[in-house]
Amino acid sequence: FAFRWMNCLLMRELSLDCVVRVWDTYLAEGGGAQGFSAFHTYVCAAFLLRWSRELRAMDFQEIMVFLQRPPTAAWTDRDVELLLSEAYVIKCLYDGSPSHLR
Repeated sequence: FAFRWMNCLLMRELSLDCVVRVWDTYLAEGGGAQGFSAFHTYVCAAFLLRWSRELRAMDFQEIMVFLQRPPTAAWTDRDVELLLSEAYVIKCLYDGSPSHLR
């Protein structure tokens, strides 16, 4: 799932409208390719945190199926805004920490 999330930039997990909103934030984040890819990592982390309680209750096979098809079909701009906000908070807390993203 992570390989697909990183290579497809969440295009398969979100609707086109949501993807455009996410990518707009990536481009506005600044820092060139470094800013884009770094923030995408935080968005993926926020994506996992969104369902962490449910994921911890699943076995490995259920987790893999869930992450390949997360329940985002009905997501709206508000859901994406919350995801991006959470990613920004994670970035502010952990970006620049020793041994981070190694």
